[in-house]
Amino acid sequence: MPALRRTKVAVIALGAAIAGACSRGEQARPSAETTAVTHRPAAGTLVRVAYVADSSGAAALADSLDREGWDVAPGSRQLPPNGWVVSIIVPGDTALAGAIAHVLRAAGMQPQVVAAQTSTTGIAVSAVAVNRGTHGMSARVRWVSSQDRRGLLVVEDPRGAENDPVPNGFVFAREGLPPVQRDSTWDAAAAPDWKRVAYSRAYTTRPGESDSVPASEWRRLARGVGLRESIVRMHAFPTSGMVSAFGAARTFVVDVSVANDSTPVREVALPIAEGWRLAWAANGSRLAIGAPADVISDDGQASRWRLVDPESGASRGVVDAASLAPVQWVEGPTIDASTAVDMTQRRAFRGGGVDVESEDGWIRLFVSDGGRVRVPRIIGPGIALASTASGEFVVAIAPDPNAKSYDPPNHLIVYHTIRQ
Repeated sequence: MPALRRTKVAVIALGAAIAGACSRGEQARPSAETTAVTHRPAAGTLVRVAYVADSSGAAALADSLDREGWDVAPGSRQLPPNGWVVSIIVPGDTALAGAIAHVLRAAGMQPQVVAAQTSTTGIAVSAVAVNRGTHGMSARVRWVSSQDRRGLLVVEDPRGAENDPVPNGFVFAREGLPPVQRDSTWDAAAAPDWKRVAYSRAYTTRPGESDSVPASEWRRLARGVGLRESIVRMHAFPTSGMVSAFGAARTFVVDVSVANDSTPVREVALPIAEGWRLAWAANGSRLAIGAPADVISDDGQASRWRLVDPESGASRGVVDAASLAPVQWVEGPTIDASTAVDMTQRRAFRGGGVDVESEDGWIRLFVSDGGRVRVPRIIGPGIALASTASGEFVVAIAPDPNAKSYDPPNHLIVYHTIRQ
């Protein structure tokens, strides 16, 4: 089979091969009050994809799926009229299995998520949604990689009508460490050592019908921020050009270097109600806090910068933007309900012993078996946008199985793969 078309068979084999074998027999979601989520890849989930009339047809289908990178479960005979069952083992939890079943179902299959079952491939995968909040009118996608390609910071940046500010979501990932995902943020910045990430949590008032924000709403906003109301009011900024609505920020610094399976990341909430934009000093010793301009927009830049201690939040003077650590963002496709994302194109990322490839809507890891043969393993649906050096983290746009009618059909995710 031509290599150029091999990924399409990942779905087609579940249709054409089954047929051949059988013939032989913007909703408002929580914005500010979000919690940290831990994402650890799970062992695997069994998904039944077909019943085939006879054992030879089932064997042919299983062989075809195995060549395309699916982990095929041993077949078993069912009571008539079902025939022989053909199943695959998804290398992750039921959420990943549900996402894969969603794509197969859209292609005309009738997959069924059955139960947990350990994969035989030695790979475990989880899919981390970059933004679990609102996607706004549309959402921009961007990411930045560390110089050694072992770290990634991925941002989904929604925007509202008239380019009004809308909180973002991000994932910060460093190979060998658990990923950090946060919703409802104004900005995020990776430290130069890529062991810390600073983010500013977004808080907003509820829009009302009056021309001013009532005192009770200011008190509610201050309680959310966790600082004095006078400080929150001083640094609040308008978030709408049409109604009376304001936003506030509070900056947090997360240290992932101490984290492991039993120890969580270390997170510090700085006692400052600022953080429209964030950056780091070039040596990583100071965090830079950017203030919004008088006329604010979702992509508005900082009007001025000041330095603070990343541990205490103590002021360390003002700074010029030119002296801050440079960040080379890469822009990805826009996510919205009216713009289609072409997932058929082929993309490949080479690494040490592991390659990441995507084509025709499926993403694979190609792992060396010790010789020259590369063994393909499907990790999930979508199109790959970026990858860390070893393929442990893969940025992708994939069909969203939980999308409502008013949501974009796709979402931005980070696949976390662990070779066991």
